[in-house]
Amino acid sequence: MEGLETFVPLMKKSKGFAELKKDVIDQDLCSVCGTCAAFCERVEWKNNGPEASGDCNMDLGAIQCSIDGICYDNCPHVSYSIPELEKEVFGSEREDVSVGYYTKLVAGRSKDKDILENAQDGGVVTSLLQCAIETGMIEGASIATKGEDWQTDSTIAKTKEELVAGAGTKYTRAPSIVNFGKSLRTVRKLGVVGTGCQMTGARKLETTLLKDLPGVELLNIGLFCFENFPYEGLKETIKAEFNTKMEDIIKTDITRGKFIITTKDGKTSSKSVKVFDPHVPEACLMCTNFTSFFSDISVGSVGSDDGWSTVIVRSEKGEDLLKKAVEGGYIEVKDQVDLEQVKKNTGLKQKKLEATTKKREEEGKIIPNYT
Repeated sequence: MEGLETFVPLMKKSKGFAELKKDVIDQDLCSVCGTCAAFCERVEWKNNGPEASGDCNMDLGAIQCSIDGICYDNCPHVSYSIPELEKEVFGSEREDVSVGYYTKLVAGRSKDKDILENAQDGGVVTSLLQCAIETGMIEGASIATKGEDWQTDSTIAKTKEELVAGAGTKYTRAPSIVNFGKSLRTVRKLGVVGTGCQMTGARKLETTLLKDLPGVELLNIGLFCFENFPYEGLKETIKAEFNTKMEDIIKTDITRGKFIITTKDGKTSSKSVKVFDPHVPEACLMCTNFTSFFSDISVGSVGSDDGWSTVIVRSEKGEDLLKKAVEGGYIEVKDQVDLEQVKKNTGLKQKKLEATTKKREEEGKIIPNYT
């Protein structure tokens, strides 16, 4: 056919890491969740953040690793539809926007003395993971850990002792999803613990890249998260406000607007959590996912009595785990949950989103769309 020899097909240029950097990282939207580095050897984790470690496949003209690249397609901060992903994951959309889709709501507490002494609030996450491992639901769990100076990392825990060692809230970024890909090479039935953005990344990966991978089963346990702090900001503020070094702290907590530290000498001190405001990442200010919408079970302290945890069950897998944990004596539950307190925190995040969106519009920055 005449002219065929000069025909050039129109091809869509895929985005890849360069566009992820431009649309998310350089736009102050990156929460350092680690999703982009979980399965790509060309994205390296350096200085507590993702960096290109080689030429992106999308730029080399090689076989595409995804529509716009594994890193771009699965990032929780690029525009995507929360209701659509919810429907794909749970088969139904939320009735309550502030809480997300759920099937059951209870307060829970571990029945294990060792876990209660080391864990945050009711120790539910640690006991749920112990139950999941000991009943064969998972082979291990990807959890956040901390060193003596509270620098965070992640590891695969397979025993109660390893789970207890990683118990407690860190309030600083932990790269739990970074080691996700490596973990699945040896642990195919994997528990994943993380904040809302990390659970979104894990669930996106589960419904795309991992969808047809034989033998892979994930159990996603989400954590309530209002905001997180970069390590250096946390360290700087604790030194300035508490006159305390990170290595002298054994526990941190946030409750009723107070940031509380417990030091090795047994002393407890508190300050308004607002002293950390200068260090809150803009990614946190643009997030309304307080209750970790896409997990199988979400857990947090808000809405429950002191020493208990609010437990939001969202999936059949989550229901199965809760039932096993109660019947097996790992945890106890009760129905007293103040859902309005949970909604209040989501409402506060919504206000922060609206104020930050207005500021970003004035600065000409990208505003992601999650509707």
